[in-house]
Amino acid sequence: MALSYLAIESFYWVSQLRSFNAAADRLHVTQPTVSYRIKELEDQLGVSLFLRQKRQLLLTSEGEALKPYAEAMIGIARDIEANIKSRNPRLPALRVGVMDSFASVCLPALLDELDNRFAGTRIAATIDNSHSLARQLSEGVLDIAVLSTPPAHENVALELLGRQKVAWVASSKAFARTELISEQDLLTQRIYSTPAPSNIHALTTSAFAGGGGAGLRLNICNSISAILNLVESGTGISILPVRLVEHQVQTGSLQILDTPSALPMQDVFIGTNKGAVVRALPQVEQMIRKVSIDRAFCG
Repeated sequence: MALSYLAIESFYWVSQLRSFNAAADRLHVTQPTVSYRIKELEDQLGVSLFLRQKRQLLLTSEGEALKPYAEAMIGIARDIEANIKSRNPRLPALRVGVMDSFASVCLPALLDELDNRFAGTRIAATIDNSHSLARQLSEGVLDIAVLSTPPAHENVALELLGRQKVAWVASSKAFARTELISEQDLLTQRIYSTPAPSNIHALTTSAFAGGGGAGLRLNICNSISAILNLVESGTGISILPVRLVEHQVQTGSLQILDTPSALPMQDVFIGTNKGAVVRALPQVEQMIRKVSIDRAFCG
């Protein structure tokens, strides 16, 4: 009997999520169905693929050996879908994740592009920090995402979109200084940041790694858009993407602070789950790149 693609796909998701129930939810089938497919695959191969140990589901050595083959098969299936059905404009659903700054600058244009190409498709957009988006990609909750300097996940493929400049930003009225701003000057201000382990949180805390961070007045907010409004109101300062505040800087409501050390550029990626079989992902990636260029999102 030929190997079943559904069994291979079930094996892939069980191996990634380490749970039969989670894999069943991801594949929209019942847990007994996943169990049957795995048992069928093990019988055909004549090996055990999983080992339960202290309430953990582990891969056997044979299971580890099968993983790259399963990933390759799913990739081939995705390519077949993309190339053979490329003339079909319909797509049942698409789950897109974007970081907050991309949402503010590019998401409306991206949704218009998707609507024009995939009329009638249900598009679910998730706006979150890059660490959370990477985790959701790994778990199969998202099909594709735009994220910055994400943590590594074995089953998430990343393609560089560009680089993003970030800087210390303050209200022009509340922080009316144009000369060089010292670390001690920054410490006198209320500083807004997204929660750890976000990139902005890491940049903010590492900026005072020399020991000056003891008096850091750090205020946590989970929305960059809300932080932008707070900074513009003059209640504090923050590290923010320069592209996000470009309009406010041009109109004079915000200013980029001149600090002794320039903040590192942030790499921005398009991420996909290696096991996701969505035929339109190559086209969606092209749309993301087009919108990013049109809106000058990456410097």
